[in-house]
Amino acid sequence: MEDYKLICCDIDGTLLNAEQRISGRTKTAVAALAQKGISFALVSGRSPQSLSLLQEDLGIALQPLGCFNGALSLDEHGSLIDERPIDYTEAVGALDDLVHTELEFFLYTNHSWYVQERTSWYDSEFELTRIGGTIAPLRELQDHLDGREKPFKLLAMHRDSAYITKMTAQLQEHFFGKLNIFNSHPNYIELLPPDVDKGRSVRAFEARYNLDAKEVIAIGDYYNDIPMFQAVGLAVAMGNAPAEVQRFADRVIAPNSEDGLAQFLETLL
Repeated sequence: MEDYKLICCDIDGTLLNAEQRISGRTKTAVAALAQKGISFALVSGRSPQSLSLLQEDLGIALQPLGCFNGALSLDEHGSLIDERPIDYTEAVGALDDLVHTELEFFLYTNHSWYVQERTSWYDSEFELTRIGGTIAPLRELQDHLDGREKPFKLLAMHRDSAYITKMTAQLQEHFFGKLNIFNSHPNYIELLPPDVDKGRSVRAFEARYNLDAKEVIAIGDYYNDIPMFQAVGLAVAMGNAPAEVQRFADRVIAPNSEDGLAQFLETLL
C-alpha cells in the first residue's frame, strides 16, 4: 500500500451522510488516521468559518482547509497558504447580469457572506452552515469592505435544475476567460476567478507540505471534485457520484448513505 500522508475530502455528498451529518464511524476513522500521521483536509465550496465548525464536529484540529472551491487555502494554524480573490469589477459585472435573471445569489468573502434580502435560500444556507449572513445591497458592497475583507466567490441558486443548466451555459459563454463557472450541485452555480478550482488547493497543500501527488488521496462526489482528482495519486469517487464523475476516479466506494467514506478510510488503517 502507498504511504499516504494527506487526504483531501469534499463535504456535501461525501463527508456528510444523507442526513447531512458526520457519522460516528467516520469520526472514529479520521481520529485513527490522525494517530497514524495522516492529515485530513476539508476541501469545499464552503467558507473557512463553516469548515472550522465541521472540523470541531469531526474532533480534529491543526489541519489545513481548502475553501471556496480552491480560492482560499489555509494551513493547520489558519494562516494563508494561497488565495485568489475574485476581481471586484468582474464580480459586479456578474451581479448585474444575475439581477436580470430568476437566479438568487450570495457573495462570499473571507469574513462573511452577503445577500440582498432574506429568502428561503438564506434560511437554507444558515441551516446548512450555521453561519449567519449579512443582508446588504451587493452592488454597493465594495463600499463596506475594508482592506482585509475580500470577495472570493459568487453562488447563484434556483430550485429548478433545468433552469440552472440553461443559465450555467449562458453565464459560461458570457464570462468566458473572465470567470470559472460551474455547478457544485444540481441547484447551484459557482462563479470564481478563471484559474480557481479544488485542484488549486490540493496543489497548494502539496507544495506547502512538500508532498508528492502520489502521497495524497482526494475523495468527492461531484463535477467540481474532478480537478481535485487530477491533482492526486489516488482519486476516490463516492457511489452516489454521477457516472461521469466516477469515470475520473481510480476507485469508487459505497455511497454516503451507506457510510462509504468511513468504510474506505478504515481500509487505510
